[in-house]
Amino acid sequence: MAFINKKPLTIIVGFLVVLQLSLFYYYSLSVNREYRAEKADLSSQAVMLASNIEERVAIVKGVSSFIQTVGFDADPALINNYLVTAHNTNSSNVTNIMIAPDGLIRYLYPLEGNTAILGKSLLLDASLASPGMIQETIRSRGITVDGPRTLAQGGYGMVIRQAIYKDNSFEGIVSVTVKIDNIVNQLALEDSNIYVTAEDHTFLFGNESHADDLQLTVPVQAYNQHWLMGISLPSYKKWQVFRSVLWIDIAFLLVIAFILYVSWHQSRFNRELERVVSLRTRDLSISKRLYEKLAHYDSLTDIPNRRYFMDEFERLLQCSDPTQTYTLFFFDLNRFKEINDTLGHSTGDQVIKTLAGRLKSGELPFKLFARTGGDEFVMIFPDLPREQIPVIAEQISLLISQTLLISGAHLSLSTSIGISLYPEHSKNKDDLLKFADMSMYQAKTQEDANFFIFDWELREKLEQKTMIAKYLHSALEREEFVLYYQPQINAVTGKMIGMEALIRWNHPEKGLIGPGTFIAAVEEAGLMIQLTDWVLREVCRQLCEWRNLGMPLLRTSINISNSWFYNRNLIENLLSVLDQYGLDTDMLEFEITESTALLEEHYPLLQQMRDHGIIVSIDDFGTKYSSLNYLKHFPVNKIKIDRTFITGIGVSSIDETIIKSIVFVASQLGYDLIAEGVETPEQLAFLVKHDCPHIQGFLFFPPLPADEIRKLAS
Repeated sequence: MAFINKKPLTIIVGFLVVLQLSLFYYYSLSVNREYRAEKADLSSQAVMLASNIEERVAIVKGVSSFIQTVGFDADPALINNYLVTAHNTNSSNVTNIMIAPDGLIRYLYPLEGNTAILGKSLLLDASLASPGMIQETIRSRGITVDGPRTLAQGGYGMVIRQAIYKDNSFEGIVSVTVKIDNIVNQLALEDSNIYVTAEDHTFLFGNESHADDLQLTVPVQAYNQHWLMGISLPSYKKWQVFRSVLWIDIAFLLVIAFILYVSWHQSRFNRELERVVSLRTRDLSISKRLYEKLAHYDSLTDIPNRRYFMDEFERLLQCSDPTQTYTLFFFDLNRFKEINDTLGHSTGDQVIKTLAGRLKSGELPFKLFARTGGDEFVMIFPDLPREQIPVIAEQISLLISQTLLISGAHLSLSTSIGISLYPEHSKNKDDLLKFADMSMYQAKTQEDANFFIFDWELREKLEQKTMIAKYLHSALEREEFVLYYQPQINAVTGKMIGMEALIRWNHPEKGLIGPGTFIAAVEEAGLMIQLTDWVLREVCRQLCEWRNLGMPLLRTSINISNSWFYNRNLIENLLSVLDQYGLDTDMLEFEITESTALLEEHYPLLQQMRDHGIIVSIDDFGTKYSSLNYLKHFPVNKIKIDRTFITGIGVSSIDETIIKSIVFVASQLGYDLIAEGVETPEQLAFLVKHDCPHIQGFLFFPPLPADEIRKLAS
């Protein structure tokens, strides 16, 4: 209060400046949020527009398929009957359907209102199409969209065409004409400010924009057409936001005025009271602080030590009501030992002291903060929602990662954080601390996050990892690994087209263990090359055995890790194994991950494998960081669509769109395609419909032992 009496004007002005800046920032965020919301709605309308056009395109595809089946020289009555049926089925969307053998309009339905164009040549009559559009249709051999434009038979509409080829010879064109009003009504554009223009901003349809208003646009691509969908944002929305912020400002000013008034009247009484209390408690406070500092505080950092933390944590747990929760953060400094070893322990102590002070004053809502020893710290947060855990972890990481200048050295540090929850994981403080410690070491192994929340799988995983590491070296010698084979099916013919070899560990005590449990341990133990070589030889041996039993051989795929590519004389050893068992190279398929495919250092080796006839496929395509653009550079033959996209069929339109894109690009680039993880008839129907009939999944067969595969083939 003494400070307020000395400089009240400075405090008031400073607070008001901060308040106004904060409100201006809030105003800017609110306006931007309005604009983002409008743009999100506009993007949704753009997707709907593209979907509506795709519905019309489906009609053209149907007519094209019919003509390609029966031919242009089929019975005219058959063709006319089909046009009547197709038009009646889609009468709400279609103005007319036209078939033009050699570009001459011979079949047209309905004739009413369209007789003006019957018998005309699309190739010669310029009024029937936009300039150059017919040539583009013939040249592209795909779907083209013409318009919106004024139609030769009158009205304003859009024409969707497709050229028909037979043995690379142009035979004719099919087209469907739709009125643009139908699309406008479905998108409810008449009741909004939305409009659609060409790329040069020529107005096409919708509601024309007001030049004085802010315009938002998003791109719309409909085959060969590239449009812009836009909307006018009236300026009154900004004023609405401004008025709301103004009312908040006035309310804050009134509250501040009241607080200052009360503070001014109470300052004299408070100063006197503080002086008396200070005199009477000074000696006692000094003694108490000295005792607490010696007994409960760390002498280097002046924060609580492990003893104080454990006592206080126990007290908190004993006094907690049934609904109380606590979150324990246990973290240390990564590679802190290097600082002590290179710069000395005095520098290390200074680092610990500086970081402790930074964390203590970092505005973290902790209940307890202590140094438990060395470079290890703990924090306890009461009633912390689970979704806030990543936020707190990020704040701790940012505070620690800020550059330190110690003894002339610039140091940049990082941390790993383990987290346990009370009472979810335990009600015992020792267990909670142990679980958080275990989670911290798990966090050190992660690449995408520096924190880990304890779960029971971690405890089981650590126990399994210890067990696996103990027996792994002898497992190969004792031939405890076995292979299962999952059939790959052509869903159209129902025939088995191949298999994937999947490894299992037949542990003498634990039984059959899946690869997800021990593959990481194999990598860490440096045994992946030996294990992969064993899988390769076992697959070749099994194929040879099936061949001797009269079973027709099917291509078998093997999962290959990145480390296997560093095996010396890989190609020579591979060909030697195939020669040993008398197998052709096309009997094997190697599945690699996207991250392996992206390493250009592997490209020469992958190309050699392709040159020798060995199929190379990208497993789990689309789950990492590759894109469809990389496919043109990958020296591979085949793509496996990951199960995460398959599970989205019927649930996520985004996953379905991604699948369609992968199928299209794969077909254009000449890659084989197979979908894994197919488990429902709905997923199967979608994949078959979109030209991906090769299937692997539990809908047909789970992974089976070799004997079961032989029964299937017999």
